[in-house]
Amino acid sequence: MLEDNIFAVIASAITGISTFFIGRKRAKKELEGMSINNIERSISVYQLLIDDLRGQVKELLAKVDELEDKVDELREENQILKDMLEEHDKRRNIKD
Repeated sequence: MLEDNIFAVIASAITGISTFFIGRKRAKKELEGMSINNIERSISVYQLLIDDLRGQVKELLAKVDELEDKVDELREENQILKDMLEEHDKRRNIKD
C-alpha cells in the first residue's frame, strides 16, 4: 500500500514534469508561429505603404519637372521683356 502510494506520487511527478516540458515546447512553437505571422502582416502593411509612397513620389517628380519647365519658360520670357525694356530705354534716351 505504501509502495503503491509512492509509485503513484512518482508517476504523477513524472507526468507533471513531462507535461510541463512538452507544454512549454508547444507554447514556444506557437509563440514563434504568432511572431512569424505578425512579422508577415507587418511586412504586408509596410509594402502597401511603400507602394503608395512610390506612387506619390512619381507624381511629385512629374510635378517638379513641370514646374522646372515653367520656370525656364518664365526666365526666357523675363529676359525678352528685359531686353525690350532696355531697348525702349535706349530709344527714349536717344530722343531726349
